[in-house]
Amino acid sequence: YFALREIGIKDFDGTPRLTLNGKPYLFNGLLDQGYFPDGIYTPASYEAYRDDIVLAKSLGFNMLRKHIKIEPMIFYHLCDTLGIVVFQDMVNNSDYSFMRDTALPTVGIKKISDKNFHKNPVSREIFRSSMIETQKLLHNSPSVLYYTIFNEGWGQFLADENYELAKSYDTARIYDSTSGWFGQTKSDVDSHHVYFKKAKIKDFKKRPVVLSEFGGYSYRPEGHLFGSKNYGYSVYKEREDFENALQKLYRDEIFPLAERGISALVYTQISDVEDETNGFISYDREFIKVDIEKTAALMRELYEISSSDKNSSVKE
Repeated sequence: YFALREIGIKDFDGTPRLTLNGKPYLFNGLLDQGYFPDGIYTPASYEAYRDDIVLAKSLGFNMLRKHIKIEPMIFYHLCDTLGIVVFQDMVNNSDYSFMRDTALPTVGIKKISDKNFHKNPVSREIFRSSMIETQKLLHNSPSVLYYTIFNEGWGQFLADENYELAKSYDTARIYDSTSGWFGQTKSDVDSHHVYFKKAKIKDFKKRPVVLSEFGGYSYRPEGHLFGSKNYGYSVYKEREDFENALQKLYRDEIFPLAERGISALVYTQISDVEDETNGFISYDREFIKVDIEKTAALMRELYEISSSDKNSSVKE
């Protein structure tokens, strides 16, 4: 099959925004880690990929952020043909430091140079070569519009240089150099992760703003759990309370960001992953935690706010 599309950046009354085919577009998606109870990294059949994509669309979302994992090509084929955008993460390697990669950013220390991060030359070369191989693999996948190079400091080194390297191979995608924190100088977007506090972003004037992770609300449906452990950023014992909290989150915090011209949103996440019980659907894919129509209606309101006249006046 054959497809044409263009993602770009334009200024709308002083606010730079991501565009699809020249028009402002709110990329409204879900974090998708791609874990399955019957195969962990792979599902029992490709229909499981299809079911996740169809569920995301039925809930009103138009994008999936494929999180630090490269899928078999059937996944991208299904995204192409079913019609959903993919924000693709590079697979980050090297060691993880709790103090550097989690503790310091959580308390707001994010402006740190990464030139001395992960200095092992072999590790650096593995990342660079893997990044280019990922771009080669997905070059002809029209659903892939956006790449995340580093996520939350994991394996991050010389992000500006890696941005230039990625751009030198493929200029037709948007690049998020440092999703979440440790932002350097070069990136196509201003990328934020917000948990444990309200989603408030001050500056919308420098680059298109992307809330690349937020939410993560937990509800544990009995009979559909992987184990006894539980992880989420807010925990709800009843389905009704979980749904009401989601509605309130979007109306109170996300709608105002849409009014200001935010370019992309990534809620955490589409499905539970083992003891991460913060998905829209259980890990076994048998229990949908929200009312589909009610959630889809909420997303329609969000799109209407994002596409209002005050957010759609282009400055050439």
